[in-house]
Amino acid sequence: MTLVFNGNTSTMTTSRSFTFSYSVVSVTSTTYKVDGDYVATKSHQFTAWLLKNGTALAVNFGQGNDTGAQAASDVQTYFGEFALVQGFLQEQSLYSNLFRSNGNSTVTIGTQKFTVTNYVALTLPESIQLCNGETDTLTAYNLSEGTPSGSTLELPTYVNVAGISSLNGRTPFAFTVQITAFTVA
Repeated sequence: MTLVFNGNTSTMTTSRSFTFSYSVVSVTSTTYKVDGDYVATKSHQFTAWLLKNGTALAVNFGQGNDTGAQAASDVQTYFGEFALVQGFLQEQSLYSNLFRSNGNSTVTIGTQKFTVTNYVALTLPESIQLCNGETDTLTAYNLSEGTPSGSTLELPTYVNVAGISSLNGRTPFAFTVQITAFTVA
């Protein structure tokens, strides 16, 4: 599957627009192998191996594999939207008591028309206790996901999240990611 995300992210100090394309090369029960191209100010092409929760195992920019902390940094810098969205899907299952289905809708992306389930927070603001002991407070949360015909990958088609992170004090964050094109191969 080849996907194209367009979106915006912002914190108190930075804001950026981006286009991100990736192709899922292979999927196992625990990992994704993904070829990607991230374009903000210039193109960065790479292959990444990610756990389904978004954890980076390795990233290759054509000059050998980055692993460990460097792979995590690469993913955050160049591959963040994919990992972020996959991480939110994982968090949604971990914190299922904080979100609810808001019904289904039909989306059309390119020539593909399929049903997505729309999720919202039960209440806003919503505080989430993270595994590292910190707390994030969500002030907005919308996620739509579905499985396109011919694919087995559950696809997040739209994510809109805003809130305040307790990391480094109280840092506001917001991001919107929407898939604007994909091809099932």
